[in-house]
Amino acid sequence: MTPDDPVVVREREPSALRSFWASISAVSAKESRWRMRGRRAFVIVTIYVALLSLLVYAVYQFMYDRALMQAQWESDGLSVDFVSGALSAQIGQAIFGAILVLQTVLTVMVAPALTSGAFSVEREKQTLDLLITTPVSTLGLVVGKLISSLAYVFLLIAASVPLMSVVFAFGGLAPEDLVRAYILLIAVAFGIGSLGLFMSALTKRTQLSTVLSYLIVLGLMFGTLVLHTYWMASSTERENDGRPIGQVLSHHAPEAILWLNPLAADVDLACTATAEFYQFTCSYISVVTGRGAEAADSMRDVFWPVSAASFLVLGVGLTLLTTQLIAPSRRLRLRRRPAVPPEQPPEATPPEATPPDPS
Repeated sequence: MTPDDPVVVREREPSALRSFWASISAVSAKESRWRMRGRRAFVIVTIYVALLSLLVYAVYQFMYDRALMQAQWESDGLSVDFVSGALSAQIGQAIFGAILVLQTVLTVMVAPALTSGAFSVEREKQTLDLLITTPVSTLGLVVGKLISSLAYVFLLIAASVPLMSVVFAFGGLAPEDLVRAYILLIAVAFGIGSLGLFMSALTKRTQLSTVLSYLIVLGLMFGTLVLHTYWMASSTERENDGRPIGQVLSHHAPEAILWLNPLAADVDLACTATAEFYQFTCSYISVVTGRGAEAADSMRDVFWPVSAASFLVLGVGLTLLTTQLIAPSRRLRLRRRPAVPPEQPPEATPPEATPPDPS
């Protein structure tokens, strides 16, 4: 090989993990700029925080007036202008429960609206085929769409942290109670958002995917609750033959019916955080889990971790199914490296012919 021979430089192909991360970054950055551009995003966040603030004030005023009346009753009608520590803790616990339920309802209502048009809009604009033919991996495309859509939901959840921290001023709650609440909210947002993304890939119209997503969400929130309640009532009427009520209900009303019900998970969180105040929540969860109402005092973290894990499993499964619906021709396709031919030794150049010496 002579110095004049060209040097062949072969570019190293990026790894699958690096290519996957680059695909997620590219898609999520593009979608996030589009969603956060303009005033609409900030107006919605402002309205969301304002509604939570009004709720907190209303709950505080109601519980404070109730606590004053209870304090006056306990003091034999004497005028009281302050509440005891126990009553103050009840105010904080009531604010925690109200914010948790409202955030859960808003999360399950907002998440499908943000994800149900992710791919159906691309079909309507006839740009989905262009996205599939790009070097972006299909899984990276789906995950990037999901992250950019749920980033707005996570922003709304994070905006409630200052208001949720107000409960520490009243007492009755520990920091880990708030951590549990936000873990559940993130899991619910991921599962419901993946549901909207799946329906967007399954249908061709945004309106249809949005309607189907909301119907499924309403079924998970209220349909499972009605089914479980009816199942419990019917089993109690037919087979309450002297056995403990917990055994009868656990045998005929499966706990798994409510695993994807975020409201049932909120009830368990209220019991875990404020068992002394919310006796109904602990009694209900003890019956749902088959332990019986007599075990309500020992109920701690028995239902909501299973519910959060169910939402995470649902999100992962629907994300993988969405990947297969978007690009079925790339299903489980392993990327193959092009065959590199072996290096050939340089051919020997014939010596240049020298003209004969005329002498």
